[in-house]
Amino acid sequence: MRVRWNHSKLLLFWLTVLAVLAFEAEARKRVRIGLHKNPEPIEDNIKNELKTLSIKHKLKVDDTKATTKTDTKDPGSKVATLKNLYNTEYYTTLGFGNPPQDLKVLIDTGSANLWVLSSKCPDSVAPCANRIKYNSSASTTYRAINTEFNIAYGSNSEEGPIALSGFQSQDTVNFAGYSIENQIFAEITNAPETAFLKSQLDGILGLGFASIAINSITPPFYNLMAQGLVNRSVFSIYLNRNGTNAINGGELILEGSDSGLYSGCLTYVPVSNAGYWQFTMTSANLNGFQFCENCEAILDVGTSLIVVPEQVLDTINQILRVLNPTASNGVFLVDCSSIGDLPDIVFTIARRKFPLKSSDYVLRYGNTCVSGFTSMNGNSLLILGEIFLGAYYTTHDIVYKLIGLAPAIH
Repeated sequence: MRVRWNHSKLLLFWLTVLAVLAFEAEARKRVRIGLHKNPEPIEDNIKNELKTLSIKHKLKVDDTKATTKTDTKDPGSKVATLKNLYNTEYYTTLGFGNPPQDLKVLIDTGSANLWVLSSKCPDSVAPCANRIKYNSSASTTYRAINTEFNIAYGSNSEEGPIALSGFQSQDTVNFAGYSIENQIFAEITNAPETAFLKSQLDGILGLGFASIAINSITPPFYNLMAQGLVNRSVFSIYLNRNGTNAINGGELILEGSDSGLYSGCLTYVPVSNAGYWQFTMTSANLNGFQFCENCEAILDVGTSLIVVPEQVLDTINQILRVLNPTASNGVFLVDCSSIGDLPDIVFTIARRKFPLKSSDYVLRYGNTCVSGFTSMNGNSLLILGEIFLGAYYTTHDIVYKLIGLAPAIH
């Protein structure tokens, strides 16, 4: 009996060792790319963002149903570490060409194109001055395409739309340890002075559906799947809301999710219109004011705040007792000393409640406190930006068109 027991213990020991080694091997497969934070004050950063907030969320509404199920940790997932710009922008680093040229790109689930500033954009163009720019002549894998590329960003101000222009190119793009061959992207050569004035970014990585890509360019995540570099059509996003930490701003996880970053189980809701990560929200309630009933909402990590219809914003501002209710720039301030007295807002998705505390939806920088709510001309949807996504871990399945949500662990 003792011999048999010793053999059993020995077998258990080696099985444990093998399990640990296997887990460590899977963990080593993860490739992390850093996210950075903007040293500019929150208020200035948001003002600039609202000037360039895209009028991209204009899809029609479809009726859908939602489901809930439990997910587990996905071994072998690839991780791109994010960096946080004072809780208003999250970006990662991509390598363009051979040898790789590292450029900082905003991750944006509300668009589907990849574009970067071009070396052909002169320093006399303000957004291109003193920036790191992609130089095609320094890459051995570059291929010229030269098709024109134009993208227009709308505005909630009177300044009108902001247009960026350039041309398409093709090169190898290194993304979270993967080398995507023959990726088409845009080189921006012209942009107005106000574009990205307070930002450190060199470009944008769109993670939306291919159906909204300008010029029908295949987005990078689709090419990851087409080239067999990933086996699953899922990516997930975890945002670190510590706005003073410029290194660990969160994670963009490819091929699945990490249950160590969220609590409970994921609530799944189907995409109601495959372009943006749009879904049907059951309700939204702030201190008894219900401003959504089976309304359409969009998850957008490229937007800092929660964007509500214009007619809703006035009531929200009254409830939050904003200090500048007539502000025309879309940035509303609240009394920092009153944050603890402000009510929770509760979103109901797939029959599950997703609350935000006032400490979640008020951005604080020193003695300045900014409301997490704004509006945009002509917008009838709820756009849940980083204010919401900082509190909730999200998964995105491009093939099965599913969104998963669970409380993030910080």
